[in-house]
Amino acid sequence: MAAKNFTSVAKPLVYDLLSRLNSSFSRVSRNLSTLEQTRIFNPATMKNLSRLAKELQADANHHLLETLQQIETRDRARFGKARSGKVTSGKVRALRPKH
Repeated sequence: MAAKNFTSVAKPLVYDLLSRLNSSFSRVSRNLSTLEQTRIFNPATMKNLSRLAKELQADANHHLLETLQQIETRDRARFGKARSGKVTSGKVRALRPKH
């Protein structure tokens, strides 16, 4: 379920953290590859570790982005109503395109 208290102030931080997380996973993959190139470790083990790291990255992205998609869909519906004039509250007026 998408967090109801997720604000536009927090949104850039969340997307930045998600980017950092993926950068960190990229570093893990590069380091595993470099370790494999040393030929000290069992190649099958290194390939398995690399596969597990990529699987974890994909799984984390799947779950995190699923929540973000729900939030963005909710925001799109909310802001779309304001733009189309369906929300009429106080001082906020809907923007209408100039013809």
